Amino acid sequence: MHQLTTPEAYFAALVVREPSRPFVTYYDEATGERTELSVKSLANWVAKTHHLLATELGLGVGDTAQVSLPAHWLSVPVVLGCLSAGLSFSSSSPAVAFVSPGDEDAAALDTYVVTAKPSGEPGDYITAVRPQADAWASVHSPAGPDDACFDALTRAEVVERAAAVGLDTGARVLTTRAWTSPNDWIDTLFAPLVVGGSVVYVANCDDEDVLARRMSQERATTRLT
Repeated sequence: MHQLTTPEAYFAALVVREPSRPFVTYYDEATGERTELSVKSLANWVAKTHHLLATELGLGVGDTAQVSLPAHWLSVPVVLGCLSAGLSFSSSSPAVAFVSPGDEDAAALDTYVVTAKPSGEPGDYITAVRPQADAWASVHSPAGPDDACFDALTRAEVVERAAAVGLDTGARVLTTRAWTSPNDWIDTLFAPLVVGGSVVYVANCDDEDVLARRMSQERATTRLT
């Protein structure tokens, strides 16, 4: 696993190695929602996002995506789908944008609204990805370790920073952290990924008793705040 040099390569390896294992679990304590995706289910979403970007929109290495989304189960396939298609992330003149409802004014040629309750309207992420191919074997990642991931970081540098977080192999990470910067993605998504772990996102909760219960229920080994 240590010879892998891009985040998307780590995910591809996980799909082969442990497709049935949960990778992302999401709680919203305000609504009572609990959603969990296995590696295989997540791979289907990633493949669909990959084909939306690479096949339908013709984007790839050298193109950028703006992803202005919260830490949420549905945000994970957006990020990994962009990476698998070769895109990097930037809010400056992006080719495509993925935003929350109400943020449709993103300065991108193509903008998709990401919500677990799709409207069915053009520009809705789920509506756009639903007809795309979901076979993982059809996904071919064109980017290499020296290609950009974020504005100032290559894919290899992101992997190095993720590894430097120091999680144990197979760590199951519970976090309440919002996604406000690349460091949040590195700590709560890429760091678990590079150690073959998984992540539990808990939204709308500052009750320590509830968080302790979720840690126990989900058999989380690490908490990131």
